[in-house]
Amino acid sequence: MTYLLLASALALGKQQSTAPSFLFLLGDDIGWADFSYNNGTAASPRIKEWTQTPGTITMQDFHSGGTVCSPTRATILTGRNHFRDCVDYVYGCSDMTECVPHFNFAPQRTFTIGDAARAANKNYTSFFAGKWHLGSFYNDSEAYGGVTSSPITHGFDFFNATVEVAPTATTNCECTQEWYKNCNFGHNNGPTHCNGKGNPGGGTPLKPGCCFNYWWNDVDSDHGVTNLTTPSPDNDARDYLADSFVRFLEARDGAPFMAQISIHNCHDPFIGTLEERAKCNETDSCNAPLPGAAPYSSAELDFYACLNELDESVGVMLDALKTNGYYENTMIWFTTDNGPEVNCHPEGRCGGGSTIPPGTLHRPASNGPGSAGPLRGRKRDVWEGGHRVPGIISWPAVVTGPPRVSWDPVITMDFLATVMEVLDVERPASQKDWAFDGVSVMPILRGETPAVREFGHMYMTATASVKDGYSYRYGNWKLAVGGISCDPGQASFDCSKPQLYNMASDIAEDMNLAEKEPEILAAIMANFTRWQKSVLNSMANESMCSNTPGPTPSAPFPAHPQPSTQCKITQDSGLSGNDIAHGVVQTYEECCGACKMIDACKGADFRPASKMRPAFDGSSTGGTCHIKAAFQPNGQAPGAVACQPL
Repeated sequence: MTYLLLASALALGKQQSTAPSFLFLLGDDIGWADFSYNNGTAASPRIKEWTQTPGTITMQDFHSGGTVCSPTRATILTGRNHFRDCVDYVYGCSDMTECVPHFNFAPQRTFTIGDAARAANKNYTSFFAGKWHLGSFYNDSEAYGGVTSSPITHGFDFFNATVEVAPTATTNCECTQEWYKNCNFGHNNGPTHCNGKGNPGGGTPLKPGCCFNYWWNDVDSDHGVTNLTTPSPDNDARDYLADSFVRFLEARDGAPFMAQISIHNCHDPFIGTLEERAKCNETDSCNAPLPGAAPYSSAELDFYACLNELDESVGVMLDALKTNGYYENTMIWFTTDNGPEVNCHPEGRCGGGSTIPPGTLHRPASNGPGSAGPLRGRKRDVWEGGHRVPGIISWPAVVTGPPRVSWDPVITMDFLATVMEVLDVERPASQKDWAFDGVSVMPILRGETPAVREFGHMYMTATASVKDGYSYRYGNWKLAVGGISCDPGQASFDCSKPQLYNMASDIAEDMNLAEKEPEILAAIMANFTRWQKSVLNSMANESMCSNTPGPTPSAPFPAHPQPSTQCKITQDSGLSGNDIAHGVVQTYEECCGACKMIDACKGADFRPASKMRPAFDGSSTGGTCHIKAAFQPNGQAPGAVACQPL
């Protein structure tokens, strides 16, 4: 089927293609209730205006495919659950000058949105900008102990991106001594989230792993890429990323495109410009604190300013689409990669739940200012707050009538499925029988009733782990078990046992119906088991992941491992293979001790925690100890320590 460009879109007299264009806009660590259209604190006027514009659908039951960064990013590209393509967590470093990531995403080259645009044979050009977080940019990464896994590797024609997390203001200021003078650190008061070895700018005051720079493909440069050699602007979202998209768009001159813009706002280190902070503090761009409430903290001002800067960047890109005659026939998706930081124990509530009223009482009792509103859970959680996120879909050429709100469940995997239907393309013959989780949302866009939807979430391991948590959605019913914020010994209910919620009436997950509806619970548990087995099959037989869970039974992680020095130590290396257990420890010596307490352990790796890369439970002290059934060092993992028991 062809979706024609409306005549009104022929702005400026440009010769416009009749083929539609596609734009995926992704924010970072933002909660379901953070934008003003959902009663959030930041004014975010452009996004709110967009939700009130004909041709736009506000998706109130929209979900990220994962509960943390890299997993969701994989699902957007492949239309598959992230575990199917070997993505279980987040790996890498701050910049290519500081390490060459060993991140083996989709090692069999799973079909992606870039491939779909190319397969259409309609003169599409594809572009990725912003936070990549799916591997190394070098086209010869293997020579440096890494794995080549750039946007070019995975189907895009061009990119302008950071390899991982990056500050939302003066992004690359820590890459040279001269640029450092212009750094805006906001409430952080100094460098943070640094991850890597060395710094291209030299020593003091530059710290190792603190350069965050932009890179793009360049066949004439070493490793097939080059980087930014001038300071990036203070407002990264508007003045760098939105500007990059606008320049890409203008160069298309009416030809169709596929683009993904992954904005850093508002992952730590989130930093607002001084101007935006002042506007929020004066309540020009933020709701005022409620009477009697404390003034906004410096971290809150940075976060709300960061949200408003993201909002402004979205407005710039929407305006460019209209000015260049693309808006009417561009399918635009906007969402975020997971819920907000920080986790709230013992049962996923940060104060409030269904009692939170609109407005500035969305300030959660958490160390992170983002708001999931009435939802239980936050980033990493399999409860709704971990993955039910803001969602907007716009396509005036197809979505007719006034703006509307949809409560139909949609998930990030559905983007590729929809693109494939629109372009009438299929996956290559070698992958035609591979599992696929995405479902086209064209019925929703046309105002039709979609088929019953189902999808699952697992955090960190592709197993039914109570510690990590797992959930499954079927229609309005949702199964949830355990998770990062669940502490059954302290919670008001046993959150380690299967819970059943009706999403049609209880998005806050307040009313556990497991005992009242045992047949429904049993059925959805069976559906989860079937799906989880298919994920394991994809890992083993489709993507051939090295971290596929094997026959080795999982082991309980010792409650109080004693430190031990009886391990051979390999610095800056992780271990391949699936975990047979994992837990939080304070030192690599404790990790060594834990390994020696588990008979099946042949090796363990200790990954130090930081704000940039917390331990699996969300804490930023100590680190995660991964217990393995084999000692297989895998090279570059800055800061990690591989332990082999003696």
